Amino acid sequence: MAIVRLTRKGARRLRGGHPWIYRSDVENAADARGGDLVEVAGPDGLVVGVGAWSDQSQIALRLTPLTPGMDAEAGWLRLLEASVARRAGRPPVTRLVNGDADGLPGLIVDRYGDALGLQTLTQAAARRLEGTADRLAQLTGARLVVARNEPKVRDYEGLPREKAIVRGEGPTEIEVDLAGLRWAVDLWEGQKTGTFLDQVDNHVAAAARARGEALDCFSYEGGFALRMARAGCHVTAVDSSEPALSRLRRHADRNAIALETVCDNVFELLRAYERDGRQFDTVVLDPPAFVKSRSALEAGRRAYKEINLRALKLLRPGGLLVTCSCSANMDRATFEATVADAAGDARRWARVIERRGPAPDHPSLLTAPETDYLKCLFVEVQ
Repeated sequence: MAIVRLTRKGARRLRGGHPWIYRSDVENAADARGGDLVEVAGPDGLVVGVGAWSDQSQIALRLTPLTPGMDAEAGWLRLLEASVARRAGRPPVTRLVNGDADGLPGLIVDRYGDALGLQTLTQAAARRLEGTADRLAQLTGARLVVARNEPKVRDYEGLPREKAIVRGEGPTEIEVDLAGLRWAVDLWEGQKTGTFLDQVDNHVAAAARARGEALDCFSYEGGFALRMARAGCHVTAVDSSEPALSRLRRHADRNAIALETVCDNVFELLRAYERDGRQFDTVVLDPPAFVKSRSALEAGRRAYKEINLRALKLLRPGGLLVTCSCSANMDRATFEATVADAAGDARRWARVIERRGPAPDHPSLLTAPETDYLKCLFVEVQ
């Protein structure tokens, strides 16, 4: 196994527990090839860990829980088996591997009943695609494994954007039970590996608290909207994408759920509703990531404040605001402070009744704040 030696700064970062080591913090990696699992040494030459090496990305090393001296390839498969085992008892639609948090940098695996969608977003994960797919098929009995390797992050690793059926055959568009809803998933064309799974538990929790007239903003395929409507709310679902709303309506028809859809820019529509004196008992905000880089933090913070300010003004006394951020570059404290600023400007008494994150099958790594990306607040408004 090749050895990568760190600078003193890199060694300090490693001791701090963060699993990512930047290229500028590497002193020597002469024998390492892109995608290798390598032993990691401090400037004194003492081996202190095992990481996944990239010869392209600025994140040159991603640490794993593997032990120096062990068979790293066998260890990768053992980490994979442990990740799947940790999801025992989860529903048949669930995330099986969540990258760094499961000790498998760059590997994402979602299960959709008897089919799997996966992504290999680092050189190390990409090199082990075939072996990973084989072991996953053995562990799960999946009839189909589809690789959705189109994300931009692969550019940083020098990897092509592509998709492929890795194992098995049969239709890639399937119907699954998604927390009680009949849901069509397209493993070949759908978002991510087929659909978004990280918010499913929050969809269910929000529907249990929602009431009256409900406005679901950035509704996409209707995870919040459909469940609130089924729970008895009169729901207006808003998104700027007509194709997304078309899929939402198909999900609604499949589940015999009635609701209204509006194709519009959420920012503009919220302002129009405020001018018209429109009010709601429940408002959900689940926007795309407004903060895609650290340099975009201030602009993104303004966008989050704007939509929360408008939503708070539309809520009747006693109403519920469900507000989310999936921006990894905005931490929880900053997100809550932004919502608090909006509440102050709106002159609303905002009581946080629940703080939530992604479902338990999407764990984060305590020493890597970037992996704690999804924030969700349930706020009661007076």
